[in-house]
Amino acid sequence: MNSAGALVPRPSVWVYDGELLMSAVTRHPVQRAVLAIERVTTRSALILSVTMLALASVAAFYQVITRFVFNDPSHFSEVASRSLIVWCVFLGAANAFRRNEMMRVELIFTLLPRRVHIALEYFITLLCLLFFVLMAYFSYQMGLRVQPQRMAGMDISIAWAYSALPVGSAFAVIALVGRLLDPAMRELPNNDHHSDSIEPADSAADHPTTGAQRS
Repeated sequence: MNSAGALVPRPSVWVYDGELLMSAVTRHPVQRAVLAIERVTTRSALILSVTMLALASVAAFYQVITRFVFNDPSHFSEVASRSLIVWCVFLGAANAFRRNEMMRVELIFTLLPRRVHIALEYFITLLCLLFFVLMAYFSYQMGLRVQPQRMAGMDISIAWAYSALPVGSAFAVIALVGRLLDPAMRELPNNDHHSDSIEPADSAADHPTTGAQRS
């Protein structure tokens, strides 16, 4: 509220996986909608990735039990666990790219000026986006070609395993678009290495609710 008694809109704060990622000060409605959709899709991809990993662990454990305890190895569990691991990796890629947690040479970023650092972050994100767009297209074409082939021990199309590539790439594309629209990308300090943990210009002290969420 200003001196005239009128209410002054305060910047809204987005929380992503419990961390402060961005401040949206009167953002465009389309941008807010895209970021909201990205948040849901990336979270869903992460949940599915963890689920696939859990199922792969169960299948691998079942394979060990049937082979070494009952001397009657399962015909499907080994193939199933490998396919589930592939799904786990590609679904989890979206969250890793969104949070900027892929491996990179950190020393380079510590030596760069702030503006060059930000420009390089955008350039890398655009390259990743192009990579996943191409992967989604070509992996989809590959899945169509291998569709008649059957997966050993499961009698289902091997295309189900190949589908992890285009599906995971689609989630990664949405996550990278969200990263490009993230205002925190333009608020990198000189000595920070991870843009998705950057606080906006407005400190948490100015937003009691945000501070409670982060704690």
